[in-house]
Amino acid sequence: MDDAQLDAMFDAAVAQARPGEEKRAVCVGMQGLADSAVTDAPPRIVQRLSEGVRLPAVPASQCQADVHPFVMATKANAILYTVKVESRDARGVLTFVAMATFGNLGAKGMQFRLVREQGRWTPRHTGKTIYS
Repeated sequence: MDDAQLDAMFDAAVAQARPGEEKRAVCVGMQGLADSAVTDAPPRIVQRLSEGVRLPAVPASQCQADVHPFVMATKANAILYTVKVESRDARGVLTFVAMATFGNLGAKGMQFRLVREQGRWTPRHTGKTIYS
């Protein structure tokens, strides 16, 4: 995946839910097609999300969840943004889930297809929405 694809995918994750007032940090993870678990997002993405939501951001490996996600080092209440690549078709179109997890029983996500339109990568909702 290139930088523009990752940017579009994580923009879709942030669009699921913005951090509420009680959130003091952001955790950022991803799961590629060949990955068996969530891994850390690239540092550039972590920094970009930090700037975009105006909160400190850390890779997902530095976070843990209990009642809500939190940064292990500071115990700061956080929101976890993840993208998970589910498939790639013969034309190279990715299907992925963009998720915002803000509590043990609080998550919102949507499934998208990442398509190239007018020179830009655009997430197109497939109709599948995930709530917890």
